[in-house]
Amino acid sequence: MGGDLALLGAAFAFGIGSGILPVFLNAEVYVIGMGAFVPRSLLVVTILSLGVGTVVGKAIVFELVRRGSSKVRSSVERKPPRSTFSARVRRLGDQMLALLDRPYLGAATVMASSLFGIPPLAVVTILAGASRQPRWLFLTMVFVGRTAQFLAIAFVVHGVT
Repeated sequence: MGGDLALLGAAFAFGIGSGILPVFLNAEVYVIGMGAFVPRSLLVVTILSLGVGTVVGKAIVFELVRRGSSKVRSSVERKPPRSTFSARVRRLGDQMLALLDRPYLGAATVMASSLFGIPPLAVVTILAGASRQPRWLFLTMVFVGRTAQFLAIAFVVHGVT
């Protein structure tokens, strides 16, 4: 029993870390590695714990951006881009912000990002925090998308039914 709670706690903690630092803590790799440590009977519950932890981590990033974006917007003036590449990146970011400002189109973008990783969820989280995306809708889409992705990986790799 104590070992089972430790596995759930580790998955939750890893989810938080993965939500904050996705480059260093890859949740998909964690799900693949779960088969070595997690009994099959606990795999789905552990994945749910990882999903909740990921949502908590993304909520922290979302809130930090949301609280800081108004300060950044008011203090930074728009400078012209130095290269065509940076102009394209800025244009893409502006388009993404416009999309995320619309609740349902923004939710579809977050869901696609959570499920497939395109566009990267780390980028979408930052842009969603800077947009008018409702917090509850963003976090719901992250939970549903990431948990579905983790369950699909577990099904393919570990044969979870």
